[in-house]
Amino acid sequence: MNWQGAQLDEIWRLPNLPLREEALWRLLHESAAGVKAVLSLNIEDLDLDDRRARTGNTWVNWRSGTDRLLPRLVADRIRGPLFLSDRRPGPSRTPQETDLCPDTGRRRLSYERAEYLFKQATKTLDPASHGYTLHRLKPRH
Repeated sequence: MNWQGAQLDEIWRLPNLPLREEALWRLLHESAAGVKAVLSLNIEDLDLDDRRARTGNTWVNWRSGTDRLLPRLVADRIRGPLFLSDRRPGPSRTPQETDLCPDTGRRRLSYERAEYLFKQATKTLDPASHGYTLHRLKPRH
């Protein structure tokens, strides 16, 4: 079962929701794109004026909720992964160069970490659950 309407509003109103998570979750919901495709986006792929980004041979499109967040998320960066981890990788965990932001030294946010953060946040919405997966954000058609 995917979320709609009031359930999504609960997610967007979570207290202390970090910009990165809100932008990721809204982009997933508004675009209906796969999690891996969205996490693989680089700043260079974005076309903010047309509300879209190139991923492989296709486009990810978004609406106004994502549109108001992405410029703040990108800030003054001009290249590298769109969604970054909180910390720089340790010396024993050097990522591939394409997964490293040349400006901040931080690595691309992993699927596992993104999923964990969503589960932790959604546990507060339904304490009887163990949290929900990012796939719940995909809109029903």
